[in-house]
Amino acid sequence: MTATDNLPIAGRDDQLTRIQSQLANAPQEPLVVIGRKSIGKTLFLHQLATITPPHIIPIIIALTSIDIDDESHFWVMTSQHIVEVLEAHGIGIADIPLNESGRVWFVDGFFPAVVRAMRQRDLLLLWDDAHRLLDNNLPDDIFSALRGLCSAQAQMIFAFDIAYEDRLGQFMPFIIQKHQLRLGNLSRTGCETILRSHLDSIGDDMIEAIYVATGGLPHLVQRYGDEMGGEHANIKTMNTVVYDQSVKDFLAMWSACTPDEQLVLTAIADLFYDDPLRPILTTTIATWSVQSDYLLDETAINAVLRGLLYAEFIRISNHQIAVNGDLFRKWLLENARIVGDKSQTSQAIPMNLIIGGIIIIGIAILLLLASFGDTTSSSGIIPTVTILP
Repeated sequence: MTATDNLPIAGRDDQLTRIQSQLANAPQEPLVVIGRKSIGKTLFLHQLATITPPHIIPIIIALTSIDIDDESHFWVMTSQHIVEVLEAHGIGIADIPLNESGRVWFVDGFFPAVVRAMRQRDLLLLWDDAHRLLDNNLPDDIFSALRGLCSAQAQMIFAFDIAYEDRLGQFMPFIIQKHQLRLGNLSRTGCETILRSHLDSIGDDMIEAIYVATGGLPHLVQRYGDEMGGEHANIKTMNTVVYDQSVKDFLAMWSACTPDEQLVLTAIADLFYDDPLRPILTTTIATWSVQSDYLLDETAINAVLRGLLYAEFIRISNHQIAVNGDLFRKWLLENARIVGDKSQTSQAIPMNLIIGGIIIIGIAILLLLASFGDTTSSSGIIPTVTILP
C-alpha cells in the first residue's frame, strides 16, 4: 500500500456528489465512470469504497484479474468474488440452487440469495476495467443482464477506459448519457488537497508551481506529494525527481496519439521553445507544419486540437494554445519524433514534390515535341515549353 492509497477523493467532489445523489435517488440505474488510462479510475473506485455509508457493502471486481473464457465462467468468477467479500463481513449465503449454471443460475438463484442474506444492508458492485465486458467471449447483452440486477439493494458503478467510449452507445438505453461520469485532470483545488494531505504547511507558490508542472495529472501530483518533507524539499529538485519517475507515462501518452496529434504536440512544444512569449495559434502551427514538410491545413489542425483538448494534453485560453503541464512539454522537446512515411501524417502533399512533378512533366513534353516534330523543317529550331509560375 502506498502513501496515496488513503488519500481523500481529492478534486473529485463534484463527481462524488453526483454519485451519492444517483445512488440515493435512482439506485436502479447504473453509473459509468469514464477516463483515460492512468487518470485514476481504479484509485477513485477504491477511495469511493472507503466512504460508503455503513449499511452499504462495496465490492470491487477487478476484471483485469479475471480470465473470461466464456459467459458461464464470467458468472462463476463473479459469484466467487462476491462470496469472498461477504464472508469477510460475516455474511453467509444459504439456499443457493445448484441445478442451474451460467446466467440463469446467477440471475435467478445466486443473486436473489445474496440480496436476502444482506437483509438491512445494500450491495455496491464496483466494476473496474469494465471495458473487458466488451470482450468477444461475452454476449452483447451482458450489460442488460447486469442492469436487470440493479435495485435499491444492489447498485453498480462501471469504470471504463475512454478508448472504449464510442462503444458505449451500443448499450443504450441500458447505460444512458446522463449516467456517464468523466474523470479528468485535477483542478488546482484538487491538487492543493492532495499536497496538503502530505504537508499541511505547503505554501501557495509551491502549490501553483506543482500544478503548472503537472497540468493536474493525479499520479504526477501524488508523486510530488510523496517527495514532500523529504530530502527533495525544493521545487527544482522535486521537478527532476518526478520527471524521471514519469518518463514512461509521458511515452505512453505520446504513443496513444495519432501521427497528426503527435505532429501538433511537437509543433506547440517547439514553438514555445523558440519564443515563450509568442502566442501559439492555429495559424502559427500551420506555418510551422509547412516548414517541417508535414503539411496540415487549419481545418485538420482544428480537428486535432479538439481531440487533444478533450484528452487534456493541451489547454486553450483566448485562442492561445499550450501543452498542459511543463513536465510533459519538457518530455516532448527531448523525445518527440515523427517517424515513418510523411505521407501517413497528412493527406497533404509537400510543395517541393508538387514543383518537382511539374518540372518533370515539362521536360517530358519537351522531349516528346523534339522527337515527333517536323524533321524536314530547315529552321533547325526545337520547340520549347514555358512553365508558367
